[in-house]
Amino acid sequence: MELFAPHAQLAIAAPQTSTDVSSWAVATKRGTQSGVGVSVSGAGAWARLDGNMTFQLRHLDKSTTFDSIKSQYSVAGGVSGFWGWLLGLSASASQQHEEVHQAFSEIANSQAVNGSAHVSLECTGQYPNVQVSASGFVLVLQITDNAGNTYNMISTGNPTADTGAQDQGGNALPQKNNSSTINI
Repeated sequence: MELFAPHAQLAIAAPQTSTDVSSWAVATKRGTQSGVGVSVSGAGAWARLDGNMTFQLRHLDKSTTFDSIKSQYSVAGGVSGFWGWLLGLSASASQQHEEVHQAFSEIANSQAVNGSAHVSLECTGQYPNVQVSASGFVLVLQITDNAGNTYNMISTGNPTADTGAQDQGGNALPQKNNSSTINI
């Protein structure tokens, strides 16, 4: 799986009690794989995008702290739900920052797992009569510690929110009837 440029990024400071990691850079990326795509003739014309991807990433849902964060703060499932919650954290939310640090530490210390995604949706172009080559993607959360170690993770918690279609420039395309699955 190839990771496409980040479409969002933020930094989270580790708690002062942490001795190993002082900060995390967090970004979302779109994982794509050659052959999972379709050509669409433009806005209004819908094309079925169906394809399989395989990957080896860390599994966000294996973190017990992440599970606790989801239930305690009503965080939606998947990478997209966690990312939305992270964007809403205030700088003074020290308890939540400690929990995020703990979750990231658990994931960084876990093993990468083999997984697959079946991207199954309909997509259309952005503009009438402008053909685009659409490729399927899976949303990946990437964390990097202050030492430069990078960890990529995926979630099975909300596959229809964590999959989609993008054009050649990485722009998300309108979609409908998304029945994609992510399996670990």
